[in-house]
Amino acid sequence: RNLEKYKGVIPAFYACYDKEGNEAEGVQALTRYFVEKGVKGVYVNGSSGECIYQSVEDRKNIHGNVMKAAEG
Repeated sequence: RNLEKYKGVIPAFYACYDKEGNEAEGVQALTRYFVEKGVKGVYVNGSSGECIYQSVEDRKNIHGNVMKAAEG
């Protein structure tokens, strides 16, 4: 088991919706902020609460935008 990947800060990730209900720009901006600050990972669609109110498509979009901004 390699537990090294679990060391450091891994915050719950909040979806960042704008006034029109779009999340791409805000999600990518928050992801880039975390990467710049040295965060080792984020807990996407996890314990932050909004996940239970999102459709599967919304959750996939958020995850995709996090991966895009984090460059994998």
